[in-house]
Amino acid sequence: MKISIVIPTFNRLDSLKVVLPSLLDQTYGDYEILLCDAGSSDGTGEWVASLGSEKIRFLPGADSGRAGARNRGLQNALGEVILFTDADIIADPRLLESHAMRHQRGGQRSVVGCEIQVKSLDEYERFRQNPAAHARHKPTRRKLPWHYFLTGNASAPRQVLLDVGGFDQAFQGYGHEDLELGYRIQKAGVRIEYAPEAINYHWHPVPFPEQ
Repeated sequence: MKISIVIPTFNRLDSLKVVLPSLLDQTYGDYEILLCDAGSSDGTGEWVASLGSEKIRFLPGADSGRAGARNRGLQNALGEVILFTDADIIADPRLLESHAMRHQRGGQRSVVGCEIQVKSLDEYERFRQNPAAHARHKPTRRKLPWHYFLTGNASAPRQVLLDVGGFDQAFQGYGHEDLELGYRIQKAGVRIEYAPEAINYHWHPVPFPEQ
């Protein structure tokens, strides 16, 4: 099963220098990374080219917001499953393997992993020693409602995402275009599973006014 990782980005080179190496160091091998750039001016494209990785596809485009960038990735993806994450989220080495194992069980499902908030790289190094202690949900939780479909760590079959129409590009600013997509996914009868073993680390606490 090929997985396409879709990442929107805009002038996030500093965090990408940590995030992309974590995604290139995975225990699961059959995947591609689609970095959907919205007009960065910080040298993102040049740095990605310097990596020389065949797994990364750089997709520049107009600034159409996070929803538009993710839709560009969805339209260009080659994988059966799309994993959404962000330019400030560091992946555990088993992130892709964990998502793939869930989708290989058969039947249509979307999967939300365990996204752990960290304030610094030092905190990330500490938290990764015992991620269960910092998880948002109990590991026994199996199903999530639509408003937990957060695209820092969420996957779904590409065809399901296309069938429900992808992200609504009327959403601008920070967030909530992913929750609304989760609503349509659930309304279409697709189960949203919680996978506590699919771990990543969100290196960007979002203050309340921004939310």
